[in-house]
Amino acid sequence: MSETVYDLLAAARTTRADHTALIDPTGSFNYAELGAVVDRATSWLHAKGVGDGERIVYAGEGDHRFVALFFAALRLGAVFVPVHPGLTPSQIDYIAGDCAAKLVLAQSEVDGAWAEVLATPSSPVPHVSPDPDAVALLIYTSGTTGTPKGVVCPHRQVVAAARAINARLGYRADDVVLCRLPLSFDYGLYQVLLTVLAGGTLVLTEGRAADGLLLRTVVKHGVTVLPVVPSLARMLLTLQRRYRETTKLRLFTNTGARLGRDIGSALLELFPGARYASMYGITECKRVSILDPEDYERHPDSVGLPIPGATVRIVGPDGEDLPAGDIGEIVVSGATVMAGYWGVPLSEQRAYVRRADGSLELHTGDQGYLDDAGRLYFVGRDDAIIKRRGIRISLVEVENAAEQLDGVAAAVALKPDTEDGQFRLAVQLDGALTETEVRDALAVRLDAARLPDRVFRIDSVPLTRNGKPDAKAIAALLDETTDRPGSAAA
Repeated sequence: MSETVYDLLAAARTTRADHTALIDPTGSFNYAELGAVVDRATSWLHAKGVGDGERIVYAGEGDHRFVALFFAALRLGAVFVPVHPGLTPSQIDYIAGDCAAKLVLAQSEVDGAWAEVLATPSSPVPHVSPDPDAVALLIYTSGTTGTPKGVVCPHRQVVAAARAINARLGYRADDVVLCRLPLSFDYGLYQVLLTVLAGGTLVLTEGRAADGLLLRTVVKHGVTVLPVVPSLARMLLTLQRRYRETTKLRLFTNTGARLGRDIGSALLELFPGARYASMYGITECKRVSILDPEDYERHPDSVGLPIPGATVRIVGPDGEDLPAGDIGEIVVSGATVMAGYWGVPLSEQRAYVRRADGSLELHTGDQGYLDDAGRLYFVGRDDAIIKRRGIRISLVEVENAAEQLDGVAAAVALKPDTEDGQFRLAVQLDGALTETEVRDALAVRLDAARLPDRVFRIDSVPLTRNGKPDAKAIAALLDETTDRPGSAAA
């Protein structure tokens, strides 16, 4: 029978029992100890009436309790539904209602529940062996409509994704992986799976307060692998420029929020011996492509070749395949494409399309192109592609141009309200560079259609819970300062 997600931990319990599996602010656990905690959590869930196929909504912090309940739920054949602890009660209630959850653990309830877990007698625990096509996870994503939809993630696809990603990234048994990302975010959650698959050590630290200690944590635990988003990478660079620590870092990865070329290059310069893997993924199929770190210098704007088992094609508005170099929608098929949206008939799902062979093909809604070697280049989401002065342009392209300027720490281009509306660029600046100087420099690099009408300075980039730039919050900041002296305008 094919593997289930719990089987990944079961294998590590057997082969890596004495190796440190997890470190969080409460302490450390080797694989045998982590397995014993999972046993207790499994018995506790079983006593709560949780059974095969039932949904568990968990809104706690990303620590050992999250990991233990995650594997315990899957061991029972239940469906784990991770949600960000910062969601409001009404948001959690919506998700719980949508998936008809059997058990809901909000952040305020986790401490009490965990005390019960620890008090549960250590005894033989039930173990369901679900069909590999059974659902393991529901990961809720807001998408472009703002209404959360649960992406159905079966065991087969989750395991296939973890193995395909690791085939390209090569996590090792001696790796120490630092995860500062929310475990409710699939980029963070898969760090658990990749580390367990390799039999390595996972260091969990969550919360903004931990960012100032990021470099110290890397040194203290001998971290070798660090998944980053732009805000995290910038913090690490700031600390390293100040302290110049010697680290064991060998690999940085990035997906989700775009990591500018200057940030990637700075990471490699300030952390000698490390490599950088740029990736492209989407919750609906987890990971699509990974750039071989050896190719970064020659193809810094690419997100690489499709991972093993995935096929990528680029289609135009008519659905026909486009040739290399032409920008169109990224469409993905293969073993890692998830099983659609929870409770939504397939006929109503624009993203998932049934193919002639019965498999699902994912229409990502993202724009990109392939080069002659099959490497993928991500241009932006449909809502990040605008038409201006009769030309289709990518907001990402404008942001990249700005972030290549010395003194620009981050840039966010905002979609105009109309085709002829004002095109605004928000920049976070280092040093004495002014908004006017940024716009003047961009006027040399960009044609008239891509040149922002106005450049505004912001102190920092507001982020969503997943670490991505919050365009709505940035727009609100700019609306408050539209008439502020100093913003550069055409």
